[in-house]
Amino acid sequence: MRNKKIELLQLHIVPISRMTSMVSCPSLSRWTTTTHCLFDWVKSRSAKQQNPPQVNYHDIDLPFPPHVVAKTHLKGRELRCCYRASVDGFSASDFHRQCDFKGPCVVIGYTEKGFRFGAFNPEGYRSTDDYYDSFDAFLFYWKEDAGDDRQAMVVLPKIGGSGAALFDYARGGPQFGADGLLIGPPLAPVMGGFTGPDTNSGVGDLRWAKSRLGLSYARREDGKRSIFGDEPRATLVEVQVFCSPQIASLY
Repeated sequence: MRNKKIELLQLHIVPISRMTSMVSCPSLSRWTTTTHCLFDWVKSRSAKQQNPPQVNYHDIDLPFPPHVVAKTHLKGRELRCCYRASVDGFSASDFHRQCDFKGPCVVIGYTEKGFRFGAFNPEGYRSTDDYYDSFDAFLFYWKEDAGDDRQAMVVLPKIGGSGAALFDYARGGPQFGADGLLIGPPLAPVMGGFTGPDTNSGVGDLRWAKSRLGLSYARREDGKRSIFGDEPRATLVEVQVFCSPQIASLY
């Protein structure tokens, strides 16, 4: 009887060599490796968050007086130039690379004839291929015969309701209303969020701009239906965008 009990105990005892083989089984090794990779991923992600990509701003003076943004979220904030077409490139892709996720911004344009104009976008850009409603967006321009910048500037508010005040096409530049002011519009139709298999095709050129006032934005002080005056289109030699680095850092 005693010998039978000893035999039963021996059957339930697992040899040390067998235990070692169980610990080193492939399934356990796979779990161990996965855990190690997970911690590496978290560590890498944490390092990226601690070292976000640096934004290179252009060191130029504001070309507009501070009162332009006195009634916006940019009031009292430091404003810097995040996009300068003559340096960064006139392609809409260049524009979005520099301006996306920067928050509210001011767009300034210069035509080849020396005419200056601008616009305020309270939503900013994100290449969403969508449009936004807003009463806060507006256009402005400088009268050519006035000397003082403050007196020479004329603001053109949003009219006809808040609908479709801003368009944010990934293949286009700044667009205010369906026709108010278009700088470098897409060269191919944009179907909602679908831009086709080649998102580089039909990219707008910010050297070209057009404007028709009276439907989405108010007409000029002199009654003209284009922000450029007598001409509905203009060739631009420079486009600049100014944003708040403080707000941009929150994205």
